[in-house]
Amino acid sequence: MRIAITGANGFVGRHVVARLLHEADAADLRAIVRDPARAAAELPRAGLDVRRADVTSPETLRGVFDGMDAVVHTVAIPTERQGSFTRVNADGARAVVREAERAGVRRLVDVSAIGASPDSPYPFLRTKGEGQAAVEASAIPHVVLRPSILFGPGDDFFHRLRFALRFPIAPLPGGGTARFQPLHVEDLADAIRAAVFGTMAGVFELTMADPPVTRGQLDLLAVDNTPHPNAIDQVFGVAPRPFLNGGLSYLAQR
Repeated sequence: MRIAITGANGFVGRHVVARLLHEADAADLRAIVRDPARAAAELPRAGLDVRRADVTSPETLRGVFDGMDAVVHTVAIPTERQGSFTRVNADGARAVVREAERAGVRRLVDVSAIGASPDSPYPFLRTKGEGQAAVEASAIPHVVLRPSILFGPGDDFFHRLRFALRFPIAPLPGGGTARFQPLHVEDLADAIRAAVFGTMAGVFELTMADPPVTRGQLDLLAVDNTPHPNAIDQVFGVAPRPFLNGGLSYLAQR
């Protein structure tokens, strides 16, 4: 199977590429990146087929999925420091779906988020919901994965949360009642591998197995980030890594 990964050198994309290299030849993996020079320092040097494309410029996507059996779409931005939610999360996903349809891709795996909805009051979740809707409307057989907040080496959220908690006062969106049940990024990569090579279809919510904890920092924590139900082990056969009891030990290395 030949597989294209958008955002291949991003936080999720890097782990997906590493996981898929256990299943496929490097020549069968096409890494879609915005900056090939930067990606060269971030991706395994294993003969990957690296292509330049920017989901916010649909014309650059033309042809990047030609000859591919499956597309894994991981591109997203959680803040607008480096782009627009609408252009990247929503319009970018629409552009990927259109090009995948044109190229005759046979399977599409999309990384969405728990709480994503076109009706969400939160811009990140609203635009992720709009992007997910484009995938669900596609005629391509698809799997939408809706993970909770991700943790693991290279994550941005928990490093920022650790910094915020150094202060005597920390924000608690939703009055501190919102729950979240984080998922390790490598567990998500395992689920993506299963989605690519499996036969399941539909929308699935994914988190770790431990009970949720209550702690807030950003808008994402003002909504319930627990699954209904949790598909990580039931559908994808992944035993999630723990969040507590050593799961955040990587934070001490920075």
